[in-house]
Amino acid sequence: MEAVAKALHSDSKEKRYCNNEIISISREYLVQVLELPFDSKSRKMTELLKTFDGLNITKYANIVSQKLKINQDIYYYDNEHKNYYRGLQVCYQCEEGQSEVNTNSVGGINAIKTIDILVVESIWEGNKISHAFAIANKQALTGLKFCPHCNSKAFDPKDKNYSRDYEKHTIKCENNEGKIVKKVKLDYIQKPFVPHIMQNKTYQYLLTNGRQHEFKPTQYFITYDLETVPKIVNKKFGKSSYQMYELFPLSVASTIRNKQGIKKIFFSQQDGDDFI
Repeated sequence: MEAVAKALHSDSKEKRYCNNEIISISREYLVQVLELPFDSKSRKMTELLKTFDGLNITKYANIVSQKLKINQDIYYYDNEHKNYYRGLQVCYQCEEGQSEVNTNSVGGINAIKTIDILVVESIWEGNKISHAFAIANKQALTGLKFCPHCNSKAFDPKDKNYSRDYEKHTIKCENNEGKIVKKVKLDYIQKPFVPHIMQNKTYQYLLTNGRQHEFKPTQYFITYDLETVPKIVNKKFGKSSYQMYELFPLSVASTIRNKQGIKKIFFSQQDGDDFI
């Protein structure tokens, strides 16, 4: 919570925060996030902090955003490629009954502030420990240029098309007020929505030739259900592409219907890596 307090109360020309002030604010945030029944300056709080091991970032990231009404961009360090990357983005979700809030951290009356947190992992006495730090300048940390409107899209200044792509995105993002706008592109010639016709070539052919009375439903078929599991690979491609996960086959289930009846088969990794 100290990193969150530091990120929300960074030093400025008008105000500089000392360490004791940041610690006091972080104690208040901790009471708010954990919904503790006592005050942040009480003796019970002091006793709790003596044995408090910190918050699990994966578990409490969403809770912190909802309680403090903030957005979080959490960065990690890749030891293999020696670079920093954003591994988690947590956004504040407006509750039902409330007016829509603007998640743009640049400005606005209802602006939700976005903070940048760096998480560094270390080993102490055989246990993995995560340390959180407030990021003062994420562009200097990552070496990437972020859009000032959405604070999400990043560009590599070393890329040959950097100027063109950055200018094109910022103009479009500014017009959309930093929001993702999805547009529906209609066909030039309007067509009726009839998936039972357009997705069935046999019925489409018979209907075209006035022979739809000859259509018969499918009696025999084979279905497949493939299941995969993500595996962390952390691979870097090129200058700005990064792959965090790779999907590996876990199991496959199939149902076969023929003249003899219905047969169901199932294979998984328990049958070997080449079960497919």
